[in-house]
Amino acid sequence: MPIDFRDWSSGAITTLEMRVIDRNAVYMGIDRHILMENAGRSVATVVIERYPKARRILVVAGLGDNGGDGIVAARYLHSWGGREVKVVLLGRISDAREELVVDNLGILRGGLNVEIIEAPTPYDLLAHQEVFHPWAEVIIDAIIGTGIRGGVLREPQATAIELINKSSAYKVAVDIPSGLDPPDTGEVRDIAVKAHVTVTMHRPKVGLVKEGVSQYVGDLVIADIGISEEIEHIVGPGDLYYMSYARRPDSKKGDNGRVLFIGGSREFTGAIYLAAKAALRTGGVDLSVVMAPRDVARDIRAHDPSIIAIPPLDGDYLMLSHVDQIMEQVGKSHVIAIGPGLGLREETMRAVVELISRAVDVGKRVVIDADAIKAIGELKRQDLITKNVIVTPHAGEFKWLTGVDVTKEVNTWSRALMVRDVVKSSLRGGVVLLKGNVDIITDGERYKLNFTGNPGMTIGGTGGDVLTGVVSALMVKVQDPLEAAAISAFVTGLAGDLAVKDLGYHILPTDVIDNIPKVFRSLMNIDDIVRSSIHPQALKLIG
Repeated sequence: MPIDFRDWSSGAITTLEMRVIDRNAVYMGIDRHILMENAGRSVATVVIERYPKARRILVVAGLGDNGGDGIVAARYLHSWGGREVKVVLLGRISDAREELVVDNLGILRGGLNVEIIEAPTPYDLLAHQEVFHPWAEVIIDAIIGTGIRGGVLREPQATAIELINKSSAYKVAVDIPSGLDPPDTGEVRDIAVKAHVTVTMHRPKVGLVKEGVSQYVGDLVIADIGISEEIEHIVGPGDLYYMSYARRPDSKKGDNGRVLFIGGSREFTGAIYLAAKAALRTGGVDLSVVMAPRDVARDIRAHDPSIIAIPPLDGDYLMLSHVDQIMEQVGKSHVIAIGPGLGLREETMRAVVELISRAVDVGKRVVIDADAIKAIGELKRQDLITKNVIVTPHAGEFKWLTGVDVTKEVNTWSRALMVRDVVKSSLRGGVVLLKGNVDIITDGERYKLNFTGNPGMTIGGTGGDVLTGVVSALMVKVQDPLEAAAISAFVTGLAGDLAVKDLGYHILPTDVIDNIPKVFRSLMNIDDIVRSSIHPQALKLIG
């Protein structure tokens, strides 16, 4: 069987994690054709090595990527000679829409002596059932893979699985035995292929190693399709699969998130506004509420009515006497963000620690930035950085927080491991987003690196305050705090890259904020999501 030389690839992952890795591999320059080519060749190699005497091989292929893997396997098995290979396609060739499937079908049809049987209905399958039995000696199941999500199987897939299981041929499943529903649990709600061998790509999927699924999986083979370990630790477009962008049609104000921003002082009036504005523009929240000293709140009210700056805090700085007043708003909010523009007065720092402590105690998600990070470090309250807390330091603030100077390690990957280990030993389960030329995001166990952003974002507010707002918004939309932080770094950096591309090093924080929707539109199918929520009558008018 194909030899896997990797010593890091044995741990099981979910199908969602695999989708993320696949898309990020393409982002990092690995063409999808290469991934499919490697997958199909791995399947063909397993067939040859397990069943060297088999001379008649049938590939049953769906119209998705799983089917494309099977079609590639068919080409290799044919080209290696001495075997007759047929493909049963569950649909018409003209129905194929996936680019890779279309391309590989075109190769088979371009003069290769591989018969393709089109079977869009169960009746077409039954008309050719003799190729399942007695003709086939080996059947490759490339029907569905990870595509099934709840409910019963559709036709002609269900009939194809029945014919495969009734055949006396050896069965080889591509990635997942078709019918495991969902693949992450290993459950079978209707029927599933009972494979002798399953060739899964990159890593085992969690549903394949569950107790009781061996009757469907058979022997499990892990295929190396050319995805390096580093790609699992890179933030990219694939990570947006973790984000819930859609909204319920019956949503009312506040259902999609209310974020409370605590910050500002007499000296620093703009930072907290930029964070609150970025959260609204990210699309993750309905309400951005700012609690700031009186003059800061008045300026925000005058400048932008979309930000709710109530009630203003008496005085020029955050004080301990404000804590009870702020906690009334904490109880109404999904996420609390604290830090931008606060300053470092002693009483302010004590108020910061008290607010974070009480917010954590009542189970709120908390984002800690800027001067609030310094307050925690100065007062030795690193114990507050627990589950559902994200901290966003730069290298200097990280040293203030942990005592460790990460700039001494110049290699990016070594620095990431250093930061991960420091977070594991110094903090209590929170997430650190270490800002830099390459951002490092870690919870002390997992870690990710972000390669978006540019030197133009050293302009005050562009990297720190805007990022705080984006993180706060995505803490509402992304369940996993590490992924919320990772996606935020990626999106904010890419928005900054768009701004610099258009304006050069003449950007303002608001230019980054304005580019945030463009980033989401370029990476997600926003039009379809939005159109599905608009009343049909209105769609007729707006097109």
